[in-house]
Amino acid sequence: AASSPRLGGQSARVLPVTMAAEVPSPLEVSVPIAPWYHEKMSNGQTPFQMGLNFGLVGTSCVAAQGTVHWTRTAMVQQQLAGMRGEVPLGMVAQTASIWQSEGLRGLYRGFSAAALREATYSSLRFGLYEPLKVALDTSEGKEELPVWKKITAGLVAGAGAAAIASPTDLLMIQMAASKQFPPPSMFQVGKEVVARDGILGLYKGLGTTVARAAVLGATKMATYDVVKTELRNQGWGEGPELVFAASVVTGLAITVTTSPATNMQTIIMSGNAPGGGGMLGAATDIMRRQGPKGFFRGFGMQWARFGPYAVVQFAVWESLRNMCGMSSI
Repeated sequence: AASSPRLGGQSARVLPVTMAAEVPSPLEVSVPIAPWYHEKMSNGQTPFQMGLNFGLVGTSCVAAQGTVHWTRTAMVQQQLAGMRGEVPLGMVAQTASIWQSEGLRGLYRGFSAAALREATYSSLRFGLYEPLKVALDTSEGKEELPVWKKITAGLVAGAGAAAIASPTDLLMIQMAASKQFPPPSMFQVGKEVVARDGILGLYKGLGTTVARAAVLGATKMATYDVVKTELRNQGWGEGPELVFAASVVTGLAITVTTSPATNMQTIIMSGNAPGGGGMLGAATDIMRRQGPKGFFRGFGMQWARFGPYAVVQFAVWESLRNMCGMSSI
């Protein structure tokens, strides 16, 4: 047998050699990496979901417009009656008058332009709201976003969307204002506007449209957001009751805040505004002819539109988001 090596006159202990654990190469580690569009942001949504949201909200807005479009037609006729020297009819009387003379087709004149408007303007207005909230959120979702930031997000989203989709507003109003029967098509009205005023004629009343949309956007999304948050804090759970209550309050709020701009927009885009159709000229003419109440002409019809519209739109939107695995608004 071989003798053991000695150290200082004593046998040296032979220690077992321990091999170091092998560290796998980074290339060998299989870690699933989520694409950037599937990474959740501070609002709990992924970029993919926020993109999908544009389509969902557009669908919900077209559905909502389909249920209340007749109120917009009656409202436009009410608002123009005073400018035409006619006796303005009440909400029920105006609706009955259109129904008796033109039927359902008359009440839904301009719906093609309205549907196009909802698919563009409303999709952008609501779809941009959440990305803008994320951009304004400095707490990265850890704290409730201040009300003023929610209002700012709604205002910017509404104004930007209106600037893009303003021609659809003009076409819809001119189709609703027309006394022609059968009602002119969207393409007929557009062709007449371009022939008369050129392409820029489609953007008549742009300033009023943007101002109205900014006020509407700031009021609608911020009010709905805040009311839902407050009701949740009071113990309300997610469900149809919460959506309905928040929608009713939201509808009333936007009717109050947007009625003056809505009346000016109708007069300008229908071609009944003096002095070239500016916002100031329209406001001055309304005050001279009808007084302060002229700015709230058609208030009942506006509420009859905004209230049910908000209920249907938010109910459909929330349901579609739920079906796609997205959180509530």
